[in-house]
Amino acid sequence: MKKNKFLYFLLVLFVTLVIAGCERGYDSLIETNKKPSVDYIIYENAEVSLPLTSFNSLNPLYMENSSYFYFSKLIYEGLFEYDEKLEPIPRLVSTYTIGEDGKSIDLTLKEGVKFHNGELLSSKDVIFTIEMMKKAGGESYFKKLNQTGLLPTNYIVAAKRISDNKLTITFKEPLAYMLDILTFPIMPESNIKNALEKENFSPIGTGAYKYIEHNKFKEIYLRANEDYRDGEPEISHIVGKIFQDEESILTAFETGKLNIAKTSGIDWDKYESNKRISIYEFISNEYIALAFNHKKEVFDIEKSKELKKAILYGIDRQSIIEKVYLKHATQTDTPINPISYLYSEEAIRYGYNKEMAMDILDKSGYIDSNNNGIREDLFGNDLNLKMIVTINNGLELKAVDMIKSYLKEIGIVLEIYLDSASNDDTETLPKELLSGDYDLALLGWKQSIIPRYNYMLDSNMIEISNYSFYKDDDMDILLDDLDTSWDIVEKINLTNNLQNTFVEKLPYASLYFKNGALLVDNFIEGPLNPNFYNIYEGLEKCYIKMSINQN
Repeated sequence: MKKNKFLYFLLVLFVTLVIAGCERGYDSLIETNKKPSVDYIIYENAEVSLPLTSFNSLNPLYMENSSYFYFSKLIYEGLFEYDEKLEPIPRLVSTYTIGEDGKSIDLTLKEGVKFHNGELLSSKDVIFTIEMMKKAGGESYFKKLNQTGLLPTNYIVAAKRISDNKLTITFKEPLAYMLDILTFPIMPESNIKNALEKENFSPIGTGAYKYIEHNKFKEIYLRANEDYRDGEPEISHIVGKIFQDEESILTAFETGKLNIAKTSGIDWDKYESNKRISIYEFISNEYIALAFNHKKEVFDIEKSKELKKAILYGIDRQSIIEKVYLKHATQTDTPINPISYLYSEEAIRYGYNKEMAMDILDKSGYIDSNNNGIREDLFGNDLNLKMIVTINNGLELKAVDMIKSYLKEIGIVLEIYLDSASNDDTETLPKELLSGDYDLALLGWKQSIIPRYNYMLDSNMIEISNYSFYKDDDMDILLDDLDTSWDIVEKINLTNNLQNTFVEKLPYASLYFKNGALLVDNFIEGPLNPNFYNIYEGLEKCYIKMSINQN
């Protein structure tokens, strides 16, 4: 039975929450002549509205829409989930043991976990979900949302039931990211008839909220799970409202039709003066870097390592972050997300230092022999470099102008070539990027939650996704070792080595991760802790706290 959430019992006599007929369901109070003795009240029967854009199915096996992915995490849970440092930790699992060969994992499920239909979670449900993912094939959950290629169906070769709450999952090879790929949502075996349906699918999970109803193209209704093992959520009802695009979502939030919205762009400072709105800023997975083309002579020699260092020292990234991104980006020297448990502070090497950049260039033989303001490379050619930009929007173009200006100050000239194609899709990439017809390229990636960087560093990925054409045997060996480092201590050590190697050899010049923000009605309080993988992290523990002083 849910405990009383009123801060003062006598308030029940004269304060009533009106839900039916209100736009947001909890923002109207019946006026009284008697002034209450406290300033606020916590409501137990409140509703919060969240944004969605059009999606293809409620079935998590076919999920490809990021807004529904976030929303579905209120309904479904995996065997493991990511904590605030992006480390996979047990969710539906109480204990686990990884086999000595790193190819299997013994799992003991938490006892007493119930699906929304009242059934207890068992090992059969886990095995069933794996089988359904294999049958869903190319349209499966991880296919759309995981950019690393580490799909559960590609690596899991067997799942064996030991008892009702114990099972063993076997992988085809030792795998460092074993726990990461066990974060897929668990479905009940009893739903076998509809498990592969796209239409008329009713979600049943173990999460904090139960699915109630879906009005197609309009809304999804959820209700607090009274049997949730961590206690029934304080917020009783969640409504997912479906909009055409992000612009429509922000308009709806600004007009009070939504209670939470993820920002687009970087101009959320405009909401700071609005007392209704709380802003939760977080580091996103959008990583921006310069790719050095190692096929080109200027970067294809050992001494070019010093040129790359000088370029990175010569760019005032913090100034770019402040002036272009309004301080809403986070400087980094590696592709590891700064909030990650794998991020190494020791890999922070390159602060802005114009004098050091010029000194490195002088000592390495990159001099301006004819005093024309342009240094020459080690072959006597002017350091006049072609840079293509595949991220064609206002912010990045401003950043490019500043990069060009900074490098000119140290004697390096950039010729900028723009292309409107996005490097998210190789089919639309500019020919120059695929062919290597450039010296540098400004690139952006949406990094996977799984910390695997083979796509940009492995020599086997050259002309596929390794756009710096970087080839280094030591790096390839390190990446291979990382892929099989299932021991957490070894994994951390190898990732530290990867970061140190990255900042020393500079296959890319890391610039920054963009920040994102969640806009939240300020009467929603509690441990909300959004991150790029789960923007509603902690919402199930939040509550509605409203002032009752009506002036």
